[in-house]
Formats: sequence, C-alpha cells, structure tokens
Amino acid sequence: MVGLVDVSRACAAALVLLVATACGAPTATPSDVVQSYFRALGRDPLRTLPLVTDDFHRRHALRVVTSAEAQAAGADRTAESAPGALALDRHQLGWLAIQSRPELARLLAAETTRFGDARENGDAASVEVAVAPRDAPGFAQRFALLRGADGAWRIDAIEQSGVVPANAAAAFAAYPNEAARRALAARPAR
Repeated sequence: MVGLVDVSRACAAALVLLVATACGAPTATPSDVVQSYFRALGRDPLRTLPLVTDDFHRRHALRVVTSAEAQAAGADRTAESAPGALALDRHQLGWLAIQSRPELARLLAAETTRFGDARENGDAASVEVAVAPRDAPGFAQRFALLRGADGAWRIDAIEQSGVVPANAAAAFAAYPNEAARRALAARPAR
C-alpha cells in the first residue's frame, strides 16, 4: 500500500510541475512573431494566420473572388462588393492561395533578413527588418504589431521602403498584397 501512495504522489507532483511549466511559458516577443512570419511565409502559410490580425488581412486586400466578380474584372467593370466589405475568410483564403505559388517560395528562399530596431509601447510594437534578395537591391520592412486580449503579439500592418522595379518581386514575396500584385501584373514581360 505504501508503494501505491508513493506512485500517486509522484504522479500528482509531475502533473503540478507540468502545469506550472506550461503556465510559465514566456510569451513570444514582437521580434519572435516577425521571425515566425518569415519562417512560415510561402513555406507553411497556415502558420502565418495566428500571427496576424483580422485588419491585416483587410489591408493586404488579397482575396478570392466569385465568378461574377472575376467576369466583371475581366470586362473592366467595377465589382459589386468593395474589398473592405468582404468576409474575412475570403481575404484569408486569398492570402493562403497566393503563398501556394512555387515562385513565391523560391524568391523567399533567396532572401536573407536582418532584424533591426524593435520597440514596444504598451500594447503596440514595431519591428524593423532589412530584407536582402540574392540578386536585387535590399529593401526595408516595418512591422506594426498589436498585443491581443490573450497577451499574444500579432502583426497588424507592414510597410515597405526601398522597393524598386529590380526588387519588386522579392518585396511581394516578403509581403504579399494586392497593390503589389497588380503592379507586378502591369509590368511588361521581360
């Protein structure tokens, strides 16, 4: 009977230790979140979803369209619904779909990132990242993050600077968005 009690106490102590360890796990910093973004972008896009806010998806403006919207766009007519009025899942699906393109993963594999300043101010933070494509000039990305009610940091917006025609495709890979997609599509074929 003594052995059974000792095993029960040992199991209870192990359970308490496990719970205490899990509860004490450190929250990811804003820089950690941005590093996770770059690790998952174009390689495992589903992992980017919990790293970004709902407003982030509305800002990138990528989305899936209905056949009526595609026909309207093809006929150079205005689609019936404005991108901001669309359901969030249409933006999320657009975000995921664009990252499934193999050329995006190839561009990302050829980029290196160097983290610069990271600043926190209450529930807002910013992280500066220098992105260096293999065969093009570098550019900068500034991430704006917000801390959610759960305490986790999420990317709310991305701004790029130093984007020129020579690095536009690499910049699109680092931050897929509708404005950059349209600009790339409008460029003459090489």
